[in-house]
Amino acid sequence: MLNRHEKFAIFNLSVVVIGILLFFLIWQTMEISKAYAGLAVLGFQGIGHLIFLRKNNPSEVIEDERDISIQQKSFSGSSFFAFSYFVIISLVIYFSHSDTGVISIDYLPLFIWVGVALKILVSSIITLLQYRRGTNCGIC
Repeated sequence: MLNRHEKFAIFNLSVVVIGILLFFLIWQTMEISKAYAGLAVLGFQGIGHLIFLRKNNPSEVIEDERDISIQQKSFSGSSFFAFSYFVIISLVIYFSHSDTGVISIDYLPLFIWVGVALKILVSSIITLLQYRRGTNCGIC
């Protein structure tokens, strides 16, 4: 049986996959500036909080030390991955356009959207792996 955080991670994975698929489908039929609308689906991630992370009754416990530990590991791992992505992609774009000295502003939205999608994907994957493997919270 999946707990609420695992369900939320699976929901986030599905939202990101749908957003990426919509991006590529729109990009094939229209230009890339209109394809960014497909990535707006990532905003539906906020609905997951209302569905999975709310109390059904006031005495219900939503999370314990293990859940908090897994969330911290997930956040730190995905933040490291996102930071690495931004540094590497920035350097790749800079060195690929070093002869002109100018980087087109058209790269910025794609650069940011992909970074956000990767952070959500990595966070959800780390969360699911930690729940499957188990984790030692250090104080439990």
